[in-house]
Amino acid sequence: MEDNLYDELLVELECPICTNYMSPPIRQCATGHSVCDACRNKLPKCALCQGAFTECRNHSLEALAVKMRYPCINKVSGCNAKLSYTERETHELRCPLKGFKCAMEKCTWVGRLEELAAHWASKKMSSKPYHKSNVCHTKMKSESYYVNMVNAYDRLFWFKCKLTKNKLYWAVQYIGNAAEAEGFYYEIEIFKPGRTKKRVLLSDYCQSIELENSQLFGDDSCICINTDAVNGFVSSDQLLIYYLRVNAIKDEKSEQAHGQVTDVAYKTDHGARQRDRSKGPPNLAKKDYKKKYNQHHNSKQNKQKEGFVLL
Repeated sequence: MEDNLYDELLVELECPICTNYMSPPIRQCATGHSVCDACRNKLPKCALCQGAFTECRNHSLEALAVKMRYPCINKVSGCNAKLSYTERETHELRCPLKGFKCAMEKCTWVGRLEELAAHWASKKMSSKPYHKSNVCHTKMKSESYYVNMVNAYDRLFWFKCKLTKNKLYWAVQYIGNAAEAEGFYYEIEIFKPGRTKKRVLLSDYCQSIELENSQLFGDDSCICINTDAVNGFVSSDQLLIYYLRVNAIKDEKSEQAHGQVTDVAYKTDHGARQRDRSKGPPNLAKKDYKKKYNQHHNSKQNKQKEGFVLL
């Protein structure tokens, strides 16, 4: 009986435009229709009666909203949590039964995180999911969009590339708790085969999966570059070749703490790390270093005696 009453009252708190539950502030139009604050800010007029919005608020509905316990948005996936309006946002970002959308355009699939990789495999994509370091190709075709899954550090990401209006965008979104997204960053390193010293390196933080493409592909939300800046790297068949790397910030800090070099300038083409030779020999104990030097020097002399010259 109590559950039925709650369900009936919750219907009264549904925004008539977006159907999400309304919470304070609840806005009104001149006719008296109540809408959520998000819809009020998006629309110039009331979608129900085309009346103008006012500065008035529905204080009676706001008082009801404060007292209600709301179901989690992932109720259809099995979450039975009952939440106050102040708890909803935090819980739904961390809900273990949260549904994630497929990043492929026109795909309506929504499922749990552990089901996402299998769904992506079922689409039989021509390119397999990326790992944390990849060589990628983008066809410089106007108004194009490409997406692939990335499996790195036992976590999943979406890699998205969009070419539109003479701008090229690259974005990586962390699939999981939005608060963990900035624990990762990604690099785009553009190069030209045969001229490996000619490169452009760009990097940015990974974004939350909560960000829609309309917000994601903005100059401040992902890597963006004018196509004119990369024309010198495009091949005769209109392909732009680059490395995509997804990195964990905590791994980088750990390497720095142990004295390992993390600067991209000291990486090989295969991602292996090299020592900064401008700083001289490794910081070994003098005795060990002398021992290794003598062994190398004696070995060199022996090879020379045998008719070999060590270069």
